[in-house]
Amino acid sequence: MSVSQIAQVIFYSEDTVARCIHEFHQSRLESLLRCPKGRRRAIRQAGLLEAAALDYRARSQNAGLSLLELDNPFARLAYLAAETGLHLDESRIRHYLHAHGYDLLRPVLTVASPDPEYESKRVKIEELQRRAQAGEIDLYYEDEIDLALLPTITRCWCKRGHQCKIETPRKNQKRYGAGLIDWVSGKLYWAKSSHKDSALFRALLSQVLAPADDRRRRKISVVVDTYRIHFAKPVLAKFSAYPEQIELVRLPTYSPQLNPARRFWKQGLCKVTHTTFFQTINRLLDAVTGFLRDMSASPPTVRSVAGLAAYVSPVS
Repeated sequence: MSVSQIAQVIFYSEDTVARCIHEFHQSRLESLLRCPKGRRRAIRQAGLLEAAALDYRARSQNAGLSLLELDNPFARLAYLAAETGLHLDESRIRHYLHAHGYDLLRPVLTVASPDPEYESKRVKIEELQRRAQAGEIDLYYEDEIDLALLPTITRCWCKRGHQCKIETPRKNQKRYGAGLIDWVSGKLYWAKSSHKDSALFRALLSQVLAPADDRRRRKISVVVDTYRIHFAKPVLAKFSAYPEQIELVRLPTYSPQLNPARRFWKQGLCKVTHTTFFQTINRLLDAVTGFLRDMSASPPTVRSVAGLAAYVSPVS
């Protein structure tokens, strides 16, 4: 956080804040404790804010801390206040943390990938991304989605004291979709089926595969997870007709964060399915089909929803 930003938080001059922070970095809390009684409290406030931010940042990088401890910087502030004798209002601390890039968000449960080849696979995928940007290959990411008649739910506006109720089907029904995203252009290919099997995956691949006698196409690399339908015998048999044109690249196990197609389904399709009961499976499929057609017509939107720019820095 810059000196000017801290000055705005505590309403004092930048020179005063800069001098205080310099003293704090030289002597840490001792500089705050030995502050002369006649000096303005802003000097100690600026140092305390800086100490709180540094302390919180250092502790948040410690994997051994509990989530409760990480979620409560005010407990750490109480310790710092006891050390310095200066107390700050919580609203000011919230302002400071927000300015530092922190926000109060619900944690997401995750699991570390047990794949011993995680790093080598990740490096290979990044190399494929570089080659795709250079125009040497075509790189696609693939993922499937379950389309259930049972609505998904999220937060929505409700009158205070009255919780919204979403109707649910007496018997849930499911259909399945699959999507293929061009990593460079954001072009979307999709298919849907009543079964989540290799036929769905093959129908999707057929949209990007050229005839076997077409030698002008660049090599295609398709990044997939370890789900068994991607390596079923019918799929491998289909690949045998294109031995030099296409390859499957396995993601490390338990690594959805490396697959932008997963993010596309999660972030994009929720706008269709969240808090909506479609009553029949055909109505649900019509809504999903309309969404996918709109997305297919707007590759830049697909890139934005899938967060493709966040996966690798542009190649110079």
